[in-house]
Amino acid sequence: MTQPPTLSSEIVTLERKIELLLDKYTTLQNELKRVNQENEELKLAFTSKEEELAHFKNSIKISKLAKLTVADHSETTEVKRTINEYIKKIDRCIAHLSQ
Repeated sequence: MTQPPTLSSEIVTLERKIELLLDKYTTLQNELKRVNQENEELKLAFTSKEEELAHFKNSIKISKLAKLTVADHSETTEVKRTINEYIKKIDRCIAHLSQ
């Protein structure tokens, strides 16, 4: 017949379990900090890539306009009008951003 655990042994067992839980909690906190930092770095990288993509799209538009201008001089008026529209849109964007 086995003897029931003593109060002292139960306390020791409980203390050990608490230590294990605290270790696990600390480990998880550190992991969360690391993941949050990585998440912030990825957000910054994503924003940077979005800005880079927007810049490339704008470059492509300008390149297409330049090719159009070189390809057909009879459409110069249309190209000038399109460029003026872009300039007006840019001016409106700047005005909204400065408010």
